[in-house]
Amino acid sequence: MKKLILFCLVLLSGCVEKEIIDDINIEVGVGYDLAEDSKDKYRGTVLFQEFQPDKSVINRTFSGSGKLRQDLLLEVTKQSSEPVVTGGLKVAVFGTEISRAGIYDLMDSFQRDASIGARVYVATSEGKAEDLMKGEYGTRGNSTYIYNLIQHNIDHRDIPKTNLHILANDYYQNGKDPFLPRLKKVTDDKVEIVGISLFSKDKEVDTLPVKDMFFFKLLVDKYSEGNFDVKLKEDELAAVKSLRSKHKIKFTDHHASITINIEGIIREYTGDKLASEVVGAVQKNLEKKVEKECLRLLRQFQEIGVDPIGLGQLKKSKHRNFDFKKWEDEYKTLSFDVKCKVKIEETGVIE
Repeated sequence: MKKLILFCLVLLSGCVEKEIIDDINIEVGVGYDLAEDSKDKYRGTVLFQEFQPDKSVINRTFSGSGKLRQDLLLEVTKQSSEPVVTGGLKVAVFGTEISRAGIYDLMDSFQRDASIGARVYVATSEGKAEDLMKGEYGTRGNSTYIYNLIQHNIDHRDIPKTNLHILANDYYQNGKDPFLPRLKKVTDDKVEIVGISLFSKDKEVDTLPVKDMFFFKLLVDKYSEGNFDVKLKEDELAAVKSLRSKHKIKFTDHHASITINIEGIIREYTGDKLASEVVGAVQKNLEKKVEKECLRLLRQFQEIGVDPIGLGQLKKSKHRNFDFKKWEDEYKTLSFDVKCKVKIEETGVIE
Protein backbone atom coordinates (compact mmCIF):
# COMPACT_ATOMS: atom_id res chain seq x y z
CA MET A 1 0.00 0.00 0.00
CA LYS A 2 2.84 2.38 0.91
CA LYS A 3 4.54 1.64 -2.41
CA LEU A 4 1.30 2.47 -4.27
CA ILE A 5 0.94 5.81 -2.47
CA LEU A 6 4.57 6.69 -3.18
CA PHE A 7 4.11 5.78 -6.85
CA CYS A 8 1.00 8.03 -7.11
CA LEU A 9 2.83 10.94 -5.49
CA VAL A 10 5.65 10.63 -8.00
CA LEU A 11 3.16 10.68 -10.88
CA LEU A 12 1.29 13.69 -9.47
CA SER A 13 4.46 15.68 -8.86
CA GLY A 14 5.42 15.12 -12.46
CA CYS A 15 2.13 16.74 -13.58
CA VAL A 16 2.77 20.09 -11.86
CA GLU A 17 3.74 22.83 -14.28
CA LYS A 18 6.92 24.49 -13.04
CA GLU A 19 7.65 28.19 -13.39
CA ILE A 20 10.96 29.95 -12.81
CA ILE A 21 10.22 33.10 -10.83
CA ASP A 22 12.66 35.20 -12.87
CA ASP A 23 10.90 34.19 -16.09
CA ILE A 24 7.35 35.26 -15.14
CA ASN A 25 5.53 38.46 -14.21
CA ILE A 26 3.60 38.00 -10.95
CA GLU A 27 0.61 40.31 -10.47
CA VAL A 28 1.05 41.86 -7.02
CA GLY A 29 -1.38 44.78 -7.27
CA VAL A 30 -4.19 45.97 -9.51
CA GLY A 31 -6.22 49.16 -9.87
CA TYR A 32 -9.56 49.49 -11.65
CA ASP A 33 -11.25 52.53 -13.17
CA LEU A 34 -14.15 53.05 -15.56
CA ALA A 35 -12.95 53.02 -19.15
CA GLU A 36 -13.19 56.30 -21.05
CA ASP A 37 -14.04 54.41 -24.24
CA SER A 38 -17.72 53.44 -24.18
CA LYS A 39 -16.91 50.17 -25.98
CA ASP A 40 -15.11 48.90 -22.90
CA LYS A 41 -16.31 48.78 -19.31
CA TYR A 42 -13.14 48.78 -17.27
CA ARG A 43 -9.60 50.07 -17.42
CA GLY A 44 -7.22 48.04 -15.31
CA THR A 45 -3.67 48.81 -14.24
CA VAL A 46 -1.66 45.75 -13.20
CA LEU A 47 1.40 46.15 -11.00
CA PHE A 48 4.47 43.89 -11.22
CA GLN A 49 7.69 44.04 -9.22
CA GLU A 50 11.21 43.20 -10.39
CA PHE A 51 13.70 42.37 -7.67
CA GLN A 52 17.23 43.52 -8.42
CA PRO A 53 20.54 41.93 -7.29
CA ASP A 54 21.07 44.80 -4.81
CA LYS A 55 17.67 43.93 -3.23
CA SER A 56 16.01 47.05 -4.65
CA VAL A 57 12.62 46.79 -6.36
CA ILE A 58 11.51 48.18 -9.72
CA ASN A 59 7.75 48.80 -10.05
CA ARG A 60 6.29 48.11 -13.49
CA THR A 61 2.69 48.76 -14.52
CA PHE A 62 0.74 47.71 -17.59
CA SER A 63 -2.75 48.96 -18.41
CA GLY A 64 -5.56 47.61 -20.56
CA SER A 65 -9.30 47.91 -21.10
CA GLY A 66 -12.09 45.40 -21.44
CA LYS A 67 -15.55 44.30 -20.35
CA LEU A 68 -14.23 41.50 -18.12
CA ARG A 69 -11.23 41.03 -15.83
CA GLN A 70 -9.93 38.33 -18.18
CA ASP A 71 -10.02 40.84 -21.06
CA LEU A 72 -7.75 43.11 -19.03
CA LEU A 73 -5.32 40.30 -18.30
CA LEU A 74 -5.19 39.41 -22.00
CA GLU A 75 -4.38 43.03 -22.85
CA VAL A 76 -1.64 43.08 -20.24
CA THR A 77 -0.24 39.76 -21.48
CA LYS A 78 0.23 41.29 -24.93
CA GLN A 79 2.44 43.99 -23.38
CA SER A 80 4.48 41.67 -21.16
CA SER A 81 7.58 39.85 -22.38
CA GLU A 82 6.99 37.09 -19.79
CA PRO A 83 3.91 35.04 -18.81
CA VAL A 84 1.54 36.81 -16.42
CA VAL A 85 0.70 34.96 -13.18
CA THR A 86 -2.04 36.12 -10.77
CA GLY A 87 -1.12 34.12 -7.65
CA GLY A 88 0.78 36.90 -5.88
CA LEU A 89 -1.94 39.55 -5.70
CA LYS A 90 -1.75 41.57 -2.46
CA VAL A 91 -3.91 44.64 -3.05
CA ALA A 92 -6.78 45.68 -5.32
CA VAL A 93 -7.85 49.33 -5.56
CA PHE A 94 -11.07 50.70 -7.08
CA GLY A 95 -11.14 54.25 -8.44
CA THR A 96 -13.81 56.74 -7.39
CA GLU A 97 -16.01 56.42 -10.48
CA ILE A 98 -16.06 52.63 -10.57
CA SER A 99 -16.73 52.45 -6.81
CA ARG A 100 -19.84 54.58 -7.29
CA ALA A 101 -20.94 52.65 -10.40
CA GLY A 102 -20.59 49.22 -8.74
CA ILE A 103 -17.77 46.76 -8.05
CA TYR A 104 -19.70 43.46 -7.97
CA ASP A 105 -18.45 42.06 -11.31
CA LEU A 106 -14.80 42.53 -10.36
CA MET A 107 -15.29 41.29 -6.81
CA ASP A 108 -17.00 38.19 -8.17
CA SER A 109 -14.16 37.55 -10.63
CA PHE A 110 -11.64 37.67 -7.76
CA GLN A 111 -13.61 35.03 -5.88
CA ARG A 112 -13.77 32.73 -8.89
CA ASP A 113 -10.01 32.86 -9.41
CA ALA A 114 -8.57 30.06 -7.26
CA SER A 115 -5.10 31.61 -7.42
CA ILE A 116 -6.26 34.74 -5.54
CA GLY A 117 -6.29 34.48 -1.76
CA ALA A 118 -9.16 35.69 0.42
CA ARG A 119 -6.80 37.90 2.44
CA VAL A 120 -6.12 40.31 -0.41
CA TYR A 121 -6.65 43.86 0.79
CA VAL A 122 -9.28 45.79 -1.16
CA ALA A 123 -9.53 49.59 -1.03
CA THR A 124 -10.97 52.58 -2.86
CA SER A 125 -8.99 55.55 -4.10
CA GLU A 126 -9.66 59.26 -4.17
CA GLY A 127 -9.37 59.85 -7.90
CA LYS A 128 -8.14 57.27 -10.42
CA ALA A 129 -6.70 53.99 -9.20
CA GLU A 130 -4.33 54.03 -12.18
CA ASP A 131 -2.63 57.18 -10.88
CA LEU A 132 -2.25 55.65 -7.43
CA MET A 133 -0.70 52.42 -8.75
CA LYS A 134 1.90 54.32 -10.78
CA GLY A 135 3.72 55.93 -7.86
CA GLU A 136 7.05 54.93 -6.33
CA TYR A 137 6.36 54.09 -2.69
CA GLY A 138 8.89 52.82 -0.19
CA THR A 139 11.86 50.56 -0.89
CA ARG A 140 10.07 47.21 -1.08
CA GLY A 141 7.67 47.94 -3.92
CA ASN A 142 4.29 49.62 -4.24
CA SER A 143 2.15 46.59 -3.39
CA THR A 144 4.10 45.85 -0.21
CA TYR A 145 3.92 49.54 0.77
CA ILE A 146 0.12 49.73 0.33
CA TYR A 147 -0.42 46.32 1.93
CA ASN A 148 1.65 47.26 4.99
CA LEU A 149 -0.06 50.67 5.18
CA ILE A 150 -3.48 49.02 5.49
CA GLN A 151 -2.22 46.23 7.77
CA HIS A 152 -0.57 48.69 10.17
CA ASN A 153 -3.70 50.83 10.41
CA ILE A 154 -5.83 47.75 11.11
CA ASP A 155 -3.52 46.53 13.87
CA HIS A 156 -2.63 49.83 15.51
CA ARG A 157 -4.92 52.57 14.25
CA ASP A 158 -8.49 53.16 13.10
CA ILE A 159 -9.29 50.82 10.18
CA PRO A 160 -11.62 47.92 11.09
CA LYS A 161 -10.60 44.46 9.92
CA THR A 162 -11.11 44.13 6.19
CA ASN A 163 -10.03 41.98 3.24
CA LEU A 164 -11.53 40.32 0.17
CA HIS A 165 -13.20 37.59 2.23
CA ILE A 166 -14.84 40.08 4.62
CA LEU A 167 -15.93 42.30 1.71
CA ALA A 168 -17.64 39.38 -0.05
CA ASN A 169 -19.22 38.15 3.17
CA ASP A 170 -20.67 41.59 3.94
CA TYR A 171 -21.99 41.90 0.38
CA TYR A 172 -23.80 38.55 0.29
CA GLN A 173 -25.05 38.76 3.88
CA ASN A 174 -28.44 40.36 4.49
CA GLY A 175 -28.46 42.99 7.20
CA LYS A 176 -24.91 44.31 6.78
CA ASP A 177 -23.35 46.63 4.21
CA PRO A 178 -19.69 46.60 3.11
CA PHE A 179 -17.07 49.26 3.78
CA LEU A 180 -13.50 49.74 2.53
CA PRO A 181 -10.54 51.95 3.44
CA ARG A 182 -10.07 54.96 1.15
CA LEU A 183 -6.59 55.84 -0.12
CA LYS A 184 -5.16 58.99 -1.66
CA LYS A 185 -1.94 59.56 -3.58
CA VAL A 186 -0.43 62.58 -1.84
CA THR A 187 2.85 62.74 -3.78
CA ASP A 188 4.70 60.44 -6.17
CA ASP A 189 6.25 58.66 -3.18
CA LYS A 190 3.46 58.81 -0.60
CA VAL A 191 -0.03 57.36 -0.09
CA GLU A 192 -2.23 58.06 2.91
CA ILE A 193 -5.54 56.81 4.28
CA VAL A 194 -8.18 59.54 4.00
CA GLY A 195 -11.31 57.81 5.25
CA ILE A 196 -13.72 54.89 4.95
CA SER A 197 -15.91 54.25 1.89
CA LEU A 198 -19.45 53.15 2.77
CA PHE A 199 -21.31 50.90 0.35
CA SER A 200 -24.94 50.06 -0.30
CA LYS A 201 -24.65 46.61 -1.86
CA ASP A 202 -21.76 47.11 -4.31
CA LYS A 203 -22.02 50.89 -4.79
CA GLU A 204 -20.17 53.52 -2.77
CA VAL A 205 -22.70 55.99 -1.35
CA ASP A 206 -20.70 58.00 1.19
CA THR A 207 -17.25 58.45 2.72
CA LEU A 208 -16.37 58.86 6.37
CA PRO A 209 -13.54 61.37 6.99
CA VAL A 210 -10.48 60.53 9.09
CA LYS A 211 -11.93 62.27 12.17
CA ASP A 212 -14.79 59.74 12.29
CA MET A 213 -12.70 56.58 11.84
CA PHE A 214 -11.92 56.10 15.54
CA PHE A 215 -15.61 56.09 16.48
CA PHE A 216 -16.52 53.94 13.48
CA LYS A 217 -14.07 51.24 14.54
CA LEU A 218 -15.49 51.29 18.07
CA LEU A 219 -18.90 50.41 16.57
CA VAL A 220 -17.93 47.76 14.01
CA ASP A 221 -14.77 46.18 15.40
CA LYS A 222 -12.60 46.25 18.52
CA TYR A 223 -9.29 47.84 19.43
CA SER A 224 -6.42 45.76 20.73
CA GLU A 225 -3.86 48.54 20.54
CA GLY A 226 -5.16 52.01 19.69
CA ASN A 227 -4.52 55.69 20.39
CA PHE A 228 -6.71 58.74 21.02
CA ASP A 229 -6.05 62.28 22.24
CA VAL A 230 -8.45 63.74 24.82
CA LYS A 231 -8.80 67.50 25.19
CA LEU A 232 -9.39 68.76 28.73
CA LYS A 233 -8.89 72.52 28.64
CA GLU A 234 -7.58 74.87 25.98
CA ASP A 235 -3.98 74.20 27.01
CA GLU A 236 -4.29 70.64 28.32
CA LEU A 237 -4.22 67.45 26.28
CA ALA A 238 -3.92 63.80 27.33
CA ALA A 239 -2.85 60.98 25.02
CA VAL A 240 -4.58 57.67 25.78
CA LYS A 241 -2.55 54.84 24.29
CA SER A 242 -2.45 51.02 24.37
CA LEU A 243 -6.20 51.40 24.04
CA ARG A 244 -8.42 48.31 24.04
CA SER A 245 -12.14 48.23 23.37
CA LYS A 246 -15.15 45.99 22.91
CA HIS A 247 -18.84 46.63 22.36
CA LYS A 248 -22.18 44.93 22.92
CA ILE A 249 -25.50 45.57 21.18
CA LYS A 250 -28.91 44.70 22.62
CA PHE A 251 -32.35 45.12 21.06
CA THR A 252 -35.61 45.89 22.83
CA ASP A 253 -38.65 46.34 20.60
CA HIS A 254 -37.81 49.27 18.32
CA HIS A 255 -34.62 50.29 20.10
CA ALA A 256 -30.91 49.36 20.02
CA SER A 257 -28.67 49.86 23.05
CA ILE A 258 -24.93 49.91 22.40
CA THR A 259 -22.43 49.58 25.24
CA ILE A 260 -18.75 50.36 24.58
CA ASN A 261 -16.01 49.52 27.08
CA ILE A 262 -12.57 51.10 26.69
CA GLU A 263 -9.37 50.48 28.63
CA GLY A 264 -6.20 52.47 28.16
CA ILE A 265 -3.10 54.12 29.57
CA ILE A 266 -2.32 57.83 29.69
CA ARG A 267 1.12 58.06 28.08
CA GLU A 268 1.34 61.84 27.77
CA TYR A 269 -0.20 64.82 29.52
CA THR A 270 0.57 68.47 28.71
CA GLY A 271 -0.57 69.88 32.06
CA ASP A 272 1.47 70.39 35.24
CA LYS A 273 0.45 67.39 37.32
CA LEU A 274 -1.43 64.23 36.41
CA ALA A 275 -3.50 64.01 39.57
CA SER A 276 -6.37 61.57 40.17
CA GLU A 277 -8.96 64.24 39.33
CA VAL A 278 -7.27 64.76 35.96
CA VAL A 279 -7.46 61.01 35.24
CA GLY A 280 -11.15 61.14 36.16
CA ALA A 281 -11.67 64.08 33.81
CA VAL A 282 -9.96 62.18 30.97
CA GLN A 283 -12.29 59.21 31.50
CA LYS A 284 -15.40 61.39 31.66
CA ASN A 285 -14.50 63.52 28.63
CA LEU A 286 -13.68 60.47 26.51
CA GLU A 287 -16.94 58.77 27.51
CA LYS A 288 -18.98 61.84 26.50
CA LYS A 289 -17.11 62.22 23.22
CA VAL A 290 -17.57 58.56 22.26
CA GLU A 291 -21.28 58.58 23.12
CA LYS A 292 -21.93 61.77 21.17
CA GLU A 293 -19.96 60.88 18.04
CA CYS A 294 -21.10 57.24 17.83
CA LEU A 295 -24.74 58.29 18.14
CA ARG A 296 -24.20 60.86 15.38
CA LEU A 297 -22.72 58.17 13.10
CA LEU A 298 -25.60 55.77 13.74
CA ARG A 299 -28.13 58.42 12.76
CA GLN A 300 -26.05 59.35 9.72
CA PHE A 301 -26.11 55.72 8.55
CA GLN A 302 -29.89 55.71 8.91
CA GLU A 303 -30.23 58.84 6.79
CA ILE A 304 -28.21 57.46 3.88
CA GLY A 305 -29.74 53.99 4.19
CA VAL A 306 -26.70 51.85 4.98
CA ASP A 307 -25.97 49.45 7.83
CA PRO A 308 -22.19 48.93 8.10
CA ILE A 309 -22.57 48.00 11.78
CA GLY A 310 -24.59 44.91 10.83
CA LEU A 311 -27.55 45.64 13.11
CA GLY A 312 -29.93 43.74 10.82
CA GLN A 313 -27.74 40.66 10.75
CA LEU A 314 -27.27 40.78 14.52
CA LYS A 315 -31.00 41.10 15.19
CA LYS A 316 -31.71 38.22 12.81
CA SER A 317 -29.31 36.00 14.75
CA LYS A 318 -31.36 36.56 17.92
CA HIS A 319 -34.91 36.42 16.55
CA ARG A 320 -36.69 33.57 14.83
CA ASN A 321 -38.76 34.19 11.70
CA PHE A 322 -36.93 37.45 11.10
CA ASP A 323 -38.28 39.36 8.08
CA PHE A 324 -35.65 41.46 6.28
CA LYS A 325 -38.31 43.29 4.24
CA LYS A 326 -39.89 44.58 7.43
CA TRP A 327 -36.45 45.33 8.85
CA GLU A 328 -35.65 47.72 5.99
CA ASP A 329 -38.54 49.94 7.11
CA GLU A 330 -37.88 49.38 10.80
CA TYR A 331 -34.22 50.38 10.48
CA LYS A 332 -35.17 53.81 9.15
CA THR A 333 -36.89 54.74 12.41
CA LEU A 334 -34.88 52.63 14.89
CA SER A 335 -33.88 54.57 18.01
CA PHE A 336 -30.45 54.28 19.66
CA ASP A 337 -28.63 54.95 22.86
CA VAL A 338 -24.86 54.65 23.33
CA LYS A 339 -23.22 54.16 26.71
CA CYS A 340 -19.44 54.27 27.07
CA LYS A 341 -17.34 53.19 30.05
CA VAL A 342 -13.66 54.21 30.09
CA LYS A 343 -11.09 52.77 32.49
CA ILE A 344 -7.61 54.28 32.73
CA GLU A 345 -5.39 51.51 34.08
CA GLU A 346 -2.19 53.46 34.66
CA THR A 347 -0.37 56.65 33.77
CA GLY A 348 2.97 57.16 32.05
CA VAL A 349 4.98 60.07 30.66
CA ILE A 350 4.14 63.61 31.79
CA GLU A 351 5.31 66.64 29.83
